[in-house]
This record gives sequence, C-alpha cells and structure tokens, in this order.
Amino acid sequence: MNGFYRSKVMAVLFVGLPLLAVLLYFLSPDVGMPLGAFTAMVVSSAAGLLASTTLSVSIINERSQGAFDLFLVRPVRRSHLLLAKYVAVLACVLVAAALALVLANGYDWVSSGAVDLGALYEPFMVTLAMASITCAAAVLFGSLVRTVLVGVILTIYGGNQLSALAVLPALQEMAPLEITVAISLIASAVILGIAAIIFSRKLGN
Repeated sequence: MNGFYRSKVMAVLFVGLPLLAVLLYFLSPDVGMPLGAFTAMVVSSAAGLLASTTLSVSIINERSQGAFDLFLVRPVRRSHLLLAKYVAVLACVLVAAALALVLANGYDWVSSGAVDLGALYEPFMVTLAMASITCAAAVLFGSLVRTVLVGVILTIYGGNQLSALAVLPALQEMAPLEITVAISLIASAVILGIAAIIFSRKLGN
C-alpha cells in the first residue's frame, strides 16, 4: 500500500482525475449539468480503467523481470501477492474518486451556493462496482499474458465490458445499486480466485 499511494502513477491519478474532469467540463460546450454530476460520470467511467491498466502492466513487468521469484523464498503465499496489489490499487482509486467528487461538488457549492451531498453516494458506489471488476480483470489478464500491449488491450476492452455489464442493472433501474455492488464484489472475488490459480501455476513452471 505504501508503495502504491506514493508512486508517480497514483500521484497522477490523485491529481489527474479531478483535473481531467475539470478540463473536459470547461472544454465541452453546453454540458448542461453541474460540475459535480459531470465529474461523477467521468470518475465512474475512467478511474477504474486508468488504475487497472497500470495494475496489469505492473504484474506483467514484474513477472517477466523475475521480481516475484524473490518472494518465493519467503513465507508469502503467491495469491497474497496478487491480493495485496489488487487491494492497494482499488483503495487508491476510491480515494482519488472521492477526492475528485468532493472537489467538484465543492466548486458547485461555491459557484451556485447549492449542492446535494447525497448525490455523492451513487457515483461513488458505481465507481466501487466498476473499479472492483476492472481491477480484478487486470489481475487476471496480467497473470495470463506475457506481453504488455496484449495485457493493456485485454484490460481496457475486457475490463470495460465486464464492468459495464455489472452495473447495467442498476443504471437501468432493474436492481438496487447495493445489490449490484454486492454482485460486482462477488464476481471480482471469483475472478481473483481464478487469477490466483493461474498465477501460481505460471510461477511454478
């Protein structure tokens, strides 16, 4: 966790995510919504994707460079290596998303004097659902392939499709958001389990 939240990538995420939302908002003509709502849309679609791409690249690079071999002589389970990376990245994504949402709604409050803090809940939960799936997919693809480009393409396309499927029932009001988030977390756990099995077998070969 220490390494991730102090890394340059995560620093870019903490600063870049709010900045990206602000730039897109002011560069897009006739957005027709407050900055807070616009940021919620950007955060839910981009935050998990940015971090998951980094996660898959990190796993592929470290595996190809033999960095994981150093842990094999220590009493550390291979599955715990993946889980630690997953939890660290997901936590950093959620902190960055929360920061972006609070700043955007703070701007709305200063500029218009009115802001609905309850509106922060839904985009944050959607971000949690989508980021949990995309980061789990990144761990799976990072464990499966040895080429960074292939890993990035699979993570961007596969992770995005899986996360969209996961939150679709809630976005179409076919199921409560809380149930959608619970299903997403369960699906993420299953994907991580599969990734751990593949990862252990590949390190053992």
